[in-house]
Formats: sequence, C-alpha cells, structure tokens
Amino acid sequence: MKATFQDYFREFIGPKEAEQFFSTIDLKPMGPRSIRVNTLKISKEALAEWFVSQGYEVKNSPYSADGLELTGSGVEWALKLPYHAGFTYPQDAASMFAVEVLNPQPGERVLDLTAAPGGKSTHIAQRMRNTGILVANDMDTHRIKALKSNLSRLGIVNAYVTRLNANKMAELYPETFDRILLDPSCSGEGLFVMKEGQPDYWNKKAVKHFAGLQFGLLRQAFLMLKPGGRILYSTCALNGIENDGVVADFLGKTPEAKIDGRISDELKKRDLQIPEQLAGLQGLRFWPHKTGTKGFFCIALTKTASQNSDKSVPSKFFLKVLSKDEREIYDQFLEERFGVSIKEYDLVPFEHHLFLTSPALKELPPPPGFSLSLPALKTYEGDEMKPSHEGVMFFAEKATRNIIQLTKEQMENAFKNQPVAFEGLAEGMYFARYLNFPLGLLKIGSHRTELLMPKMA
Repeated sequence: MKATFQDYFREFIGPKEAEQFFSTIDLKPMGPRSIRVNTLKISKEALAEWFVSQGYEVKNSPYSADGLELTGSGVEWALKLPYHAGFTYPQDAASMFAVEVLNPQPGERVLDLTAAPGGKSTHIAQRMRNTGILVANDMDTHRIKALKSNLSRLGIVNAYVTRLNANKMAELYPETFDRILLDPSCSGEGLFVMKEGQPDYWNKKAVKHFAGLQFGLLRQAFLMLKPGGRILYSTCALNGIENDGVVADFLGKTPEAKIDGRISDELKKRDLQIPEQLAGLQGLRFWPHKTGTKGFFCIALTKTASQNSDKSVPSKFFLKVLSKDEREIYDQFLEERFGVSIKEYDLVPFEHHLFLTSPALKELPPPPGFSLSLPALKTYEGDEMKPSHEGVMFFAEKATRNIIQLTKEQMENAFKNQPVAFEGLAEGMYFARYLNFPLGLLKIGSHRTELLMPKMA
C-alpha cells in the first residue's frame, strides 16, 4: 500500500479510522453474499424461502428494501436458477443504497447517465414498476452489451439504451428528467477491499483527473434535471477530492443547486439503516471497516429553479409502435398458444424483432442511435412465429397453457447442453420450467426436439 495513499487518508479521516480502513484493505474479509431481488418477477419473501430451502442462512439487507444477504453454502443450482430466470442481480448493498436515496417513482422520467453494466438501472426500472421512461446511457461500447443483457434478463421494458456523451444528451433533453443518477468513473478506493483491488496504483494526480471529469458530467446532468427534481451523485471513491470537493465546487458555481435535505427522513421512514458517518464530511459514505460492504459515496442534490434553458428537443421523431391491426397476429399467437395477453404493452419493430415497451416511451423522442431493452418476438415474415428467449422468460410468468415442468435431471442436462428427452408431447412450442423457474422455449418437431436456452457459465 503506497505511502502517499496512507498519508492522504490519515490526514483525511484521522489516524485511528485510517488504520482500520487500511487493515480492512489488507485482510479483504469475505462478508455475506449480497443479492438484489427483482420484485418485478418474484417477491423477496418467496425468494428468501427458496434460498433457505437450499441451505443458506438469509437476512434482509439493512441498506435496501430489495436486498438479501446470504451466508453458508447452498446446494448446486440454488443461485444459478434464480439468476437465469431474472429473479436476482448480484449487487453490493452499498450500491443498492444509491437507488434507495434516488427513490424513483412509477411513471417518472429518469436518466442513468453512466448506466453500464446495469445494476442501478435495473433497480431504478424495478422501483418504477416498469412504467414511465428510463434512459440508460453509457459511453463504453463493451459495457453497453452487459447493460442490454441485464435489462433484458430482468424483464425491463421501459428503457431506451443510448451511447451519447453528456453534452449531446443535455442539448437534446434540457430539464426533462424527474430524477437522474450519475455514478461516473472514479479512483475506486472503495473497491480496494475486493480481491482484485489494487491500492498500489492510487495516485493523487489520477484522483484530480477523475474529479475534473466528474464535475463536467455533474454540470451536464444538472442541466437535464427538472426544477424540483433530484440528482443522485455517487462514486466508489472515498476521498474528499472527487466527492465533497466536486459537489462543493458545483454548488458554488450553480446557484440553482442545493443539497437535498430530505434524504435522512425518507430513509428512516422506510426503516433503512444509514451508515455511520464521520464528522465534517458531506454526503453518505460506506466505510468498509464500518459497514462490511464495499466503499461507496453518495449525495442527493435538488434544483431550486429553472436554469432558463431556451433549448428544446429538436427531434420530431417518436417511437413507432405497431397498430392494433398490425399486432393482431402476434397477440393472437400468444393468446392461443400460451394464454398470454400483452395488450398493456406496445410492440415496436426494431432490428428484426418486436420489442416489448412501456407505452410511456412514445412520449419522449428517442435519442440518436438508441436501442431498446427487451426483444420479445421474432418479426414474422411468413415463416415461423416464435418468441425470443427474452420474450419466453418475460411471458412464462403470465402463461396459462403449454407449460412443461422439467425434472431435476432434465433441468441439469439442459444447462449442461446435453440431450433432454421428452415423451408424449404433441408437436409445437412449450414454455419449459423447473419448479417456478422459467428456463426457455421447448420446440417439439416431427424429427427434432430442441430446448432453446443460452449457455450458463
């Protein structure tokens, strides 16, 4: 551990706290496994019962109403099945806390400016109950792949996925969003407690570089916030330059901004624990030696008045959805084959698929180069009508017929990409399940049987 790193934090939080922090970094203690429950698909109570039945000890997270903490060793498939079904997202409790503070509501317009790989974005959509509009943006092409994958796996239908820089985004959407999450790249001292943490690479020059980038992103994000809205600024850094320093500099240069003082009261009303704070520092910090989590910082700001932006959204292009007549063939197929109705959602033709979307997405012009999050059906071109894997996993919980329950042996063979035998089934498509976990699409043909599901690592 570099002397400059140690010297900085001794001065920042005092020698006693600093030594405890350093000791935690050195020891890298293994805490409980932290899981967020996707309540769009399953209740926390039902999933907790599953984990207990599989050999885990389960506690509620003190920092998120959607979090569970698992200890012990469960049986094989105990974690893989709910993950595959989109019931869970492995996520540190400190990271979940950011969305608790943001507190997005159903029907709102929300922006996650640096969204990949999607932990907080999917949590936001979950809290919005898949309604309203979520814009999940990131500049990293490779990480956007993970973002799209997580959005579709968790069944998110209210999101635009974008890759735009913050300046361009602010030009398109001035004072548009009710809530904004900004979790930018940082020096990452909070992650030094992980096995792969590398405190020896820490240097103050990099910290100041990150702070400059963060200030610019915060300024652009704030331009997109509605008056009276809330912006949640968070990092996995713990120093005062990127966190308190960035926020103090921003407040000093932005008269319309102030710290949102309602946070503590809101969290207490929801019976959520606030991590112990060290005196003299703004925002909420998770110190690993105090919370048993990764290190994390977050602070909420609000906009007291309009910034008098005279810009308006120039695009006249709105999302094109299928008309009632155009979608009739797809609605009929799902209803007749699986007993599924999706009439509360829109169907959008895009990239050779029909994407399932929240009706609210039509109300906001999509960003340039956007994509959508849940490809539900293959576009019918006179050949075979077929749901995609993402569609199967979304529809399966609504299905009332042509559902096949697999045995444990069949389930295991399916995940191992080994042949699975089925007898006595008529030709056609079926939704395959194991217990309450959707697995994939089973196709019975005259000469071939396929269980279509992605490989599991």
